[in-house]
Amino acid sequence: MESTGTNDITENAESKIQTTENKIKPQQRSAEKEKLVLELTDMGFSKSLVLQIVDNAGDVPKNLIVEQLLTTSSESSVNIPVVDDDGDKLWEDVTVANKMVIVINSALNMSIGKTASQAAHAALGLYEVMKERADLSYDLITWNEQGSRKIVVAAKNTNELIKVCSEGKIQKIPFFCVHDAGLTEVEPNSFTALALFGSDQELKPVTGKLRLLK
Repeated sequence: MESTGTNDITENAESKIQTTENKIKPQQRSAEKEKLVLELTDMGFSKSLVLQIVDNAGDVPKNLIVEQLLTTSSESSVNIPVVDDDGDKLWEDVTVANKMVIVINSALNMSIGKTASQAAHAALGLYEVMKERADLSYDLITWNEQGSRKIVVAAKNTNELIKVCSEGKIQKIPFFCVHDAGLTEVEPNSFTALALFGSDQELKPVTGKLRLLK
């Protein structure tokens, strides 16, 4: 009788463990996702948070998942809807009022480092412009409080970058243009990058057709 009781307790415990594992490790998780979970946890992220984000992310690049992990508190409720925008998977957060879109001139074939520096110039330049505008003070504060959301996209060439800039100006969207001095990789005064700021609704007609920078 004692042996049977012990077996019952063991079976119940194993059943509970199996139920818990099924909750945190859905059967439909692919081998690729299992590998991704292992890689992310090896990077030091909380496994429970990694599992939640990976299971909700769908077919999203690893770098975007890492970005989400870096900006999500382990105590927060994770709900990451992923939408399709002209063929590209983008992170969308309906609670974020505004975003900054940085447009890179991909025809210049800049190196990764050069591209990063031009994107930084654009972002910081626009930030300084916004700080000087009293009408944008509330939007700037809100944007900072909600994670300073940024998206980097690509323009096919200088003409497309000029077109985007013009459309932004017509729509009265805050923007900042970067023209490089030409000391390293590009010709002097090359139009390398552009930053714009606004709501999804305001930016969609201007930058909605541009692809994420790869």
